[in-house]
Amino acid sequence: MNRVITLALLIVSVAVLAASPLSAQGSGQAAPPPPSAPASSPDKFSGVVFGDYYYFASENTPAFSKQQGFWFRRIFFTYDHAFSPALTTRFRLELASNGKLASPAANISPVIKDAWVRWSYSGKHQVTIGISPTSTIEFVDGFFGLRHVEKTPIDLYRLDSTRDFGVTLSGPLNTRNTVQYSAQVGNDSGQASEIDKYKAVRLAVRYVTNPGLVAEGFYAYYSKPLSANRTTLQAFAGYQNPTGRAGLQYFHHTRQPNAGTTNQEVTINVVSGFGVWMVKPAKFTVFGRIDHSDANPDAAAIDYLPIYKSAPFTLGVMGVEYYIHPSVRLSPNVEWVKYGTPVAGAAAPARNDLVYRLTWFWSW
Repeated sequence: MNRVITLALLIVSVAVLAASPLSAQGSGQAAPPPPSAPASSPDKFSGVVFGDYYYFASENTPAFSKQQGFWFRRIFFTYDHAFSPALTTRFRLELASNGKLASPAANISPVIKDAWVRWSYSGKHQVTIGISPTSTIEFVDGFFGLRHVEKTPIDLYRLDSTRDFGVTLSGPLNTRNTVQYSAQVGNDSGQASEIDKYKAVRLAVRYVTNPGLVAEGFYAYYSKPLSANRTTLQAFAGYQNPTGRAGLQYFHHTRQPNAGTTNQEVTINVVSGFGVWMVKPAKFTVFGRIDHSDANPDAAAIDYLPIYKSAPFTLGVMGVEYYIHPSVRLSPNVEWVKYGTPVAGAAAPARNDLVYRLTWFWSW
């Protein structure tokens, strides 16, 4: 019986060795290849959601003062498709709460945020056609990295739109891709339909390293009816490394009066500085920002934080950000506006502004 068992074990051992990859290689037969990785999909769906629980402890606009509640400030749903490595398209919907605390309450309704096709026609040189980001705001907004807490100054103070319908050329100016350009011609109608013949031209040159220094110079010209044309000049410099980033921005915005009137040219200068310290990367962050702006005739129309339009002001933002998950964050923060001396002939604002927020953000 022992001989039978021993013989059986020997037969099984020989069979196992014969079937092993090592045996196959030793016999001159190639081992079977590993299964190939599945092909990447040309389609991608993604989304971003952020909003706040807010309390306006003090506000120059009576409708906001002492108000508190919940709102979604933005909801984005995005579809990206790659026709080929060099040809891609994006369609994005944006939804937002009524940021004016106006009655009656409005339902959250979608609008088109992005609808573009992009062709990489020569290496990293690209042409983008459709509703796409403006170079006025896109780079600084991405570097700041806290859009869910607050907009960057040009966007917040309503001096340009984050999107325009037009054509954009962009790409590197050197082989290391550290010096880049962007040139855009658009309707100057944001995401809305075109209703006139006037256009906007936006030009930007930037230097980017990571980690290290970043810088951008920007110029825009906005043609308007009755020769009420506008221009924007912007300079931005920043530094980033694995533990944080800081930036300093200055822009000069001018508005010509309507032809045939005695109105004066409007000039708005803004200086903004911010810092973000990643105390524990992807877990806990501390941030702060200070803006100083001349009086701005459009400031009272700012959603979620109307600012008195007839006085210069200083805006501050300070808070912390806690990562529940790399894609889910909570950001308690406080935002305040302190006003200076009103322009000639204007009354002083009723009070300075102070709002507390518990901001949430998630993405997928």
